Amino acid sequence: MSATDLGGVHVALATPLSPDGHSVDHDGLARLVERTLQGGVRAICPVGSTGEGPRLVRAVRHDVTATVRSVAGPTVPVIPAPSAATATEAISEIGELVQAGADAVLLAPPSYYPMTADEIGEYFHTVAEATAAPIVLYNIPAMTKVSLPAPVVASLATRENIIGIKDSSRDFEYLQSVLYAVGDADFTVLTGSDTMLLPSMLLGAGGTIAASANVVPQLGRQVYDAVTSGDLEAAASAQRHLFDVVQACRVGTMPAGWKAALAAAGVCSPALVAPARGLDDDRRAALTERLRQLHAI
Repeated sequence: MSATDLGGVHVALATPLSPDGHSVDHDGLARLVERTLQGGVRAICPVGSTGEGPRLVRAVRHDVTATVRSVAGPTVPVIPAPSAATATEAISEIGELVQAGADAVLLAPPSYYPMTADEIGEYFHTVAEATAAPIVLYNIPAMTKVSLPAPVVASLATRENIIGIKDSSRDFEYLQSVLYAVGDADFTVLTGSDTMLLPSMLLGAGGTIAASANVVPQLGRQVYDAVTSGDLEAAASAQRHLFDVVQACRVGTMPAGWKAALAAAGVCSPALVAPARGLDDDRRAALTERLRQLHAI
């Protein structure tokens, strides 16, 4: 998989669970994968933040990745997110995820301890050196408390198997700094903030890995297709619709809103991985009504 393959709208896949939250709902997972593909996503990114990956044990992340690969078929890129506190652990899990069918991995920096720019660079260089798997950097400081400095990203972009970055900072100035820093490198910048898809693409981003693609994959595609065809009026209209859906689903403990929306759409239960709790009945009812008003379900 190359940087060119990263362009497009990809889904940050939720992980359907049994109603008690104790096991993966493989039937619901299959329905969800098929739903997103029918909606036009290009790649599937399981067990990331929307997929509650850091709260899943390693064997379950492997199992979900293998199921996604089986349902999606051999040609759809599958880009799971390992969860590791050290480079050694990341290298080991990446090997397992590749065996499960991953085409690339979405790798965040370790959380818990602060890291200097040099330490961040060393971490990713070490992992990239030890695996042939393509790596997409994952900048999500709200979760990791570590932001990937733009100069470090530019240095990492020179490595053959570091092919892109997903930026979920919601910081447009940061996104600009990364785009400017990587220059003409064979490297794709994706936004993880689907509310910013239109302006991000106008600046040079190659697309998005989006939570909203679980529920309304067609809206992200409409924005992407309209921008690439030069129809900015259509892109702006689709972006507004997408913005409203995302705002509606930003409720409860992430990804409670997306899980509730999928339950309202009949895809899977709204259960989250413990200790997180789903929305109460009143908030689920209010969200369902709002999504119906938006023609999202």
